[in-house]
Amino acid sequence: MDDTVLFPSPNWFQTTILAVTSDGWLIYGGPNKGLCICKPFNKPDENGQGYQTHFINRAHGEKIVSVDISPEWPEKRYIVAGSGDGIVKQWSFTEINKSIKIKLEQSHDLHHKENEEVVGVGYINETYVITIGSFGNLVKWDITSNVVKSYDRFLKNFKPTCMACSPHLPFNVAVGTKQGIIFVLDLNDKGKVLYKVRGQNEETLSVSWCPQYEVVLQKCLETTEAKSQLSDRLAKIRLDGTEEDKLNESGLAKDLPDDSFEKSIVQEDDMFDIYKDHEEEEFGHKKYKPELIRVKIREEKEENKDDFLSECLKLKEDLLKRKNEPEESIHSLVKKVDGDIEENVNREKLHSDSKENSIQIVEEASTHIHKHLLASIGKAGSVRIWSKSGKLVSSCVISGHNRNIKLKTVMWATLLWYRPDILLISNGKSELFRCNPLKLDSKNKLHWNVEHILHKRGLYAISTNAPRQQSKDQSEDKIEEKSNNGLKQEDWVVWTISQDRNMICYSVENKKCLGQYNSAGGYVYMIDPCPYDARQYAICVGDGAVRVWETDLDEDHNKLSKGTIRTYWQNVQGKVLTVAWHPTTEGLLAFSTGESRVGLINTSGKAEKPARLLVPAGRGGVYSISWGQGDNLYACGGGELVMYNTKNANDDPIQIPVQVEGNKWNLCAVQYSSRGLLVGSTAGGIAILDTETHQNQTAAFIFSKIIHKADWHPQQISSSSEDSPLRNLIAVSSLDKQNLIAILEYDDEGDSPKIVTWKMLAGHKAHVIQVAWNPHIDHYLLSSSDDSTVRVWDVVQGACTHIFGGHTQKSLAVGWASFPQLANTALSGGADYTLRLWDIRDFTAESYEEMKHEKVKERKMKKAIKSEDKSEDTATEATERMKSSKKFLLPTIGRQIYPINASKLRKMAEKMLKISERDDEAEFQMDFLKLFGSTNDFNSVLDLEMEQHLEARRLEAYMMLLVLRGDMSNMVQFASENDLLTPFLVSLAPCVSFKYWKDTMQLYLAQMDRLAAKGELEKTILPESYGGVVYRKAAVLLSLHDIKGAVNALVEGRLFLEAYVLAKTRHMDSIGEETLHKWAAFCQDNGSFSVSAFCQIILGDAYQASVLLSKINDEGSLMLSSDLAKLAGQETFAVHVDDKLQKIHSNETPSENLKSLPSRTELAVKETNGVETNDI
Repeated sequence: MDDTVLFPSPNWFQTTILAVTSDGWLIYGGPNKGLCICKPFNKPDENGQGYQTHFINRAHGEKIVSVDISPEWPEKRYIVAGSGDGIVKQWSFTEINKSIKIKLEQSHDLHHKENEEVVGVGYINETYVITIGSFGNLVKWDITSNVVKSYDRFLKNFKPTCMACSPHLPFNVAVGTKQGIIFVLDLNDKGKVLYKVRGQNEETLSVSWCPQYEVVLQKCLETTEAKSQLSDRLAKIRLDGTEEDKLNESGLAKDLPDDSFEKSIVQEDDMFDIYKDHEEEEFGHKKYKPELIRVKIREEKEENKDDFLSECLKLKEDLLKRKNEPEESIHSLVKKVDGDIEENVNREKLHSDSKENSIQIVEEASTHIHKHLLASIGKAGSVRIWSKSGKLVSSCVISGHNRNIKLKTVMWATLLWYRPDILLISNGKSELFRCNPLKLDSKNKLHWNVEHILHKRGLYAISTNAPRQQSKDQSEDKIEEKSNNGLKQEDWVVWTISQDRNMICYSVENKKCLGQYNSAGGYVYMIDPCPYDARQYAICVGDGAVRVWETDLDEDHNKLSKGTIRTYWQNVQGKVLTVAWHPTTEGLLAFSTGESRVGLINTSGKAEKPARLLVPAGRGGVYSISWGQGDNLYACGGGELVMYNTKNANDDPIQIPVQVEGNKWNLCAVQYSSRGLLVGSTAGGIAILDTETHQNQTAAFIFSKIIHKADWHPQQISSSSEDSPLRNLIAVSSLDKQNLIAILEYDDEGDSPKIVTWKMLAGHKAHVIQVAWNPHIDHYLLSSSDDSTVRVWDVVQGACTHIFGGHTQKSLAVGWASFPQLANTALSGGADYTLRLWDIRDFTAESYEEMKHEKVKERKMKKAIKSEDKSEDTATEATERMKSSKKFLLPTIGRQIYPINASKLRKMAEKMLKISERDDEAEFQMDFLKLFGSTNDFNSVLDLEMEQHLEARRLEAYMMLLVLRGDMSNMVQFASENDLLTPFLVSLAPCVSFKYWKDTMQLYLAQMDRLAAKGELEKTILPESYGGVVYRKAAVLLSLHDIKGAVNALVEGRLFLEAYVLAKTRHMDSIGEETLHKWAAFCQDNGSFSVSAFCQIILGDAYQASVLLSKINDEGSLMLSSDLAKLAGQETFAVHVDDKLQKIHSNETPSENLKSLPSRTELAVKETNGVETNDI
C-alpha cells in the first residue's frame, strides 16, 4: 500500500493545467516547476479512489501552464507539457514494479526563442501537437520526426489566452485572445483563418469544443406572466399617458403658505445684478428665481367595505379568464419564424435565484441542426456558443459577476463541454454551474443551474475523463464513444480545482462527490499524531497553513479511511515548520514558522478558526517546540530556548540559558518528558535539563554538527500496560556527514545521571532529518533523510528492516498511525509536496530498488538570454568582470599564512594560547603573527611587505599600501618621482587639504610635460588597475575619511585580511576584531573550518576553535581540538573528540599490509616478460 493523503498543489489560474486519462490517471503541473503524475491503484470505494503520486521536481525551467494527453493512451503513455519559459516537452511513463519511470523524450524551444510564454498545448492526433505562445506564435510540432512549423501571421498584434484543438476536424484550432477576439484556424498546409469574431467584450478565458460533431438544437418560445405590481403600474402608465403627467395627477396639489419660510432668511440685493447684461446661459451659476412650490399628498380613498371572500372570488375569475385568453400576436410570430408546428405546452421553472414568482409557458419549439459548435467564456462570466460559420447561436451570463466592481482577488472563469447536452461552467468563485446548450429560449438564451458548491473559493480549472469525440445513437438514446477504450458513461467523472487547494472528483451522472483531495503548496515538514484522539493528525506545510487530518478505520479495520482535512491559514502568515498537540487540553495545537512566529490554534468544532499569535522572542526560524508542564510551551529558534505561558498570551516569554561547563550553548532542538527536558545544540551536543529549575543534569557530544531531532522513547507502548524496557533510549539525528542515527541511553542511576551511546545506525546516504519511535512496537524506529528514502530500523538488532522509496525528493516528516490495529502503518512527507500513507510490510529492505528518472541534458538558455539582453550599466559590468586578487596587497604574508594546516595552527596555539608544546619537525615562518601583536610588530611586518613590493617592482601595490596606511604625502611623492601620477591618484589628494591638492596638480602637470618631452605620451593613458574595483573603492572612501565604509567595502569583496590590516593601521581595534569574527563566520558557512579556526585562535577563543577543528576528520586536527577543549575547560567535548580520534585509529589499516599499485609501464613490462618466457 502506498496511498497519497496530501497531493502537490496544481498551479493556480491555469485552466488547462490538469489532464485526466481514460483509465483515471491525473497529470498536472505542480509547485516548484514540477510535474505531478497520480496513478490510481485500487477500485473506487466509499472512501474514494486511492492514488500513488510521482513528482518530478524542476521538470521545466518555469512553472507548467498547460498539459495534454496523447490520443494513444493507454497503449502509449505520452503527454506534452508547456511552461512559462517557452519550452514544450514530451514525457513518457513506464510502469516498473511498484513505481513509474519517467523519461523526457523530446522538446522544442520555438516559443523560448521568441521570448514568449506557452499559453496552451494540445494533441491534434497521434502525430502532431499544436502549441501557442503569448505573442501569437502558433507551432505545429511533428513529434515523430521532431520537426516544427511556425504560423506567426494569423494572430499578429493579438495576445492569446487560451486554445482548444478540435476533436473532429484535424488541424482545426480555436484561440481566445486578451482582446476578446476568437479565432478558428485551419493549420493544414499554409493555414488559413476560418472565421474571426468578437467573442466577448472582455478577455476570453476559456474555449471548448462540443464533443459531438452534429447536434440538434431545440428553440423554444417562453412567455412570462409576472406578478410584480411595479410592472403592472408601469404598463398602465404607458397606456394611459406619459409618466410625468400621470405622476402629477397621482396626488393632490397644495400650495405652501407664505409663512412657510423663516423670516431670518436674508433677501437678495437687486441693486447690482451680475447677470443683467449677459445671456442667461453664459455663466454656470444662475441667479435664484422664486417659484411656486407644490407638494403631493395622498388622496383620501373610501374604505372598501366588501368582504374578503368576494374579493378572492373576483381574483379567481380574473385569473381563469386571463389564462384561457390566446395571445394571437405571439402565436403568429412563432409561425413566421419556425413555420407551422404542433402545439406543445410545457411548464418550466426559472432558476431558484429568480426574484419574481413567474410561470413559463412553452408555446412552440423548433429544431435546428448545427455542426462543430464552439463554446467560449469571458472574464465577466459571459458564455457564448458559436456555429461552424462563426455565427452566434446562443449565450448566457453566469451570476456572481459585476464588471463595475473591482475585485481584490483574481476571478478566473472557465468552462468544459462535458457532453453534447451538458456544458459545465465556473464563474471563478466556488460554484460549478450546468446548462443544456441544446435548448434555447426565444431570445437564444441558455438557462443554467448550480451543479455543486463543494469548493470554498476560486474554482479555476475543470477536466474530465469523458471521451473527446462522442456520437448519438438514436435508437438507444445514449451517448457512445467512438474510441474503443471500454469506459462506460457511468464511469465518466469531472475534476475541479480551486484556490482552497482542494481537488474534487464529481460524478455528473449520479450527482455525487466521489472524492475530495487536499493538496499542499509547500514542503511537508512535520506530522504529529494527536495524543488523545487516534483519528487526528496535525500536518505542517510550507505554504502558510496548518492542516488537521481527521480519519478513522475503514470497515475492515485494516487501513485508514480518506477522512477530511481542515486547513487553518488565518494569522499563520509564514512557512510552518513544526506543530505540537497539547497533551491534555482537547483541540489545542501549537505551531511555529520560519519567520519567528509561535501561535496557538483551537481545532475544536467544525469552523476553521484563526490562529492566536504569541509574542515573538527569537530570530530566524523556530524549528522545534514542545509542551511542558501545564500550559508551558518551549520554543527553540535562533540558538535560544524560551518558555511561554500560553494562559497569558501577551506576556513576554522567559529566556532559558543553557550552560555546560561554563560555556553557553546555541540550541536548535527541544523535547519535554517527565524524565527531563531534552535539548540539542548546533555543535552536536545533547543535554538533559531539570524540568523545574532548568539546570543541566548531564550532557554529551554525539555529533560535530547541528542536531535535527532528538526523540525520547515512549515510556509505554499500546500493547502493554508496563513500562517499556527501552524507555530510557533517545534517538538523535544530525547534519553530520556520516549520516548516522545515534541511539543514546539515559542512565539516571547512581550519583549523577549520564548519557551513553547505545548504538549507531548506519544506512542512509545523506543527512538524517527526523526520527520517530513506534508507539506500538517498541524496537521500531522510523527515519527520514535527504536521500529521499524513509527507513524502518530494528534498534535492538541495529539493522534496517524496511525501506520506502516512494518520495522523489528528500523525505522530511515521519510518523506512525495511532491505532494499535495499524502498528505497521507509517506516514511520511517530504519535499515532493506529498503526504503518503504506506504499510512497511510491503517495502522490505531486500526488495528496495532505487528508481532514477531519465532527463535529457538541455542547453543552458539563461546565458543566451543574458548575452542578448545586456545591461547598459557599464559600472555594473565592470564590477562583475573585475575581481580583486587576494595576492595583490599582501603576497608575502599570504604565503606564510596559506595553506593552513593542523601543524601551523598548533604553532599558533602554542604562541598565542600557551597550550602544551609537542615535538613537530615542521618549521614555518610565523612572522605573520606579528600582524596580530603590538603596534611596533604590526608596522614592522608591513614595512617588510613594502620592501618586497619595491624589490619585485610591484609599484601599484606599494602605492595602494601607502594609501591604506594613510601616508598620502609619500604616495604622491613616490608616484611623481616615477612618473606614475594618474587622475585616480590625483583625485585622492583633496583629502589632505586644498593647498596640497593644488601642489599635486602642479606635480601632475610637470609629469605630463616630461612625458611629452620624452615622447612617451602613451603612458598617460595606461589603464588604472590598482588591484581592482574593490581596492579603488576603498581608497575613495578613505579619501572621504570614511574608514568604516572602506573596511566594509573590503569585507564585501571578501578581502578579510586586508580589511583587518586597514582597521589596525587606523588603530580601530574593535573594528578589526569584528572583521575577524566576520571572516570566521564566512569560512565556517563555506566549509573552510581550518581558516575559521585560525581566526578563532587569533581571537583567543579556544573552545570555538576546538569545535571547528573537530569537524575535520584529520588526526592532527582532532588532537589539536582535544587539547584546545581541555584548555577551555570543556572536558565533555574533549572526551567526544578523543572518542572520535580513537575510532579513526581503529579503522586504520597498518601500512605494511598495503602495497602500492603498479604503474602502466610496470604492467606492460611484466606482460612482455611473460610473453617472452612463454615463447622460450
